[in-house]
Amino acid sequence: MAIGTELVLTNTFVGASVDEAAAALRLARESGARYVGASLFAGLPDLPRQIAQLAGADVIWLETATSGAQALHAVRTAAVHTQLPIVVTCAMRSAPLLELRDAGAAAAGYNCSPWPDDAAGADIVKPDAAGLDPETWAQRLPSARLRGGCCGTDARYLAALRANRATRI
Repeated sequence: MAIGTELVLTNTFVGASVDEAAAALRLARESGARYVGASLFAGLPDLPRQIAQLAGADVIWLETATSGAQALHAVRTAAVHTQLPIVVTCAMRSAPLLELRDAGAAAAGYNCSPWPDDAAGADIVKPDAAGLDPETWAQRLPSARLRGGCCGTDARYLAALRANRATRI
């Protein structure tokens, strides 16, 4: 991808039919990103079925958990239904990251809004644009192994993130 994206998520956050899941995986693979994550809302009631339909991804990406209990339940459910690595991101100011890893998540962190109070220990941060211009957003983004964007971010934000990383090295 021109902006250097290594991972792209499927457009299956709210769940998908079998045909929609197959199309989402195909389109994500065609993006040119190195990895494809199967995006699923951590609170989906039919999580096992959705995970099975997205087994062709490289990782199950559970997103936007709104409570520690919801995040833990989603990770534990996914761990029973897939051998793929599991990533979980939380839309909370503080999340039980260590507990999530202990429950089976290969990586745990934050996404969307609100931005975390303290992202220390997070493997992933991908917050929303929060009304910020791309450069300010990129400068405010906390450090983590994987960084990206959620609601309102686009190629301009990811390019600013890449440029900001280049100037920090």
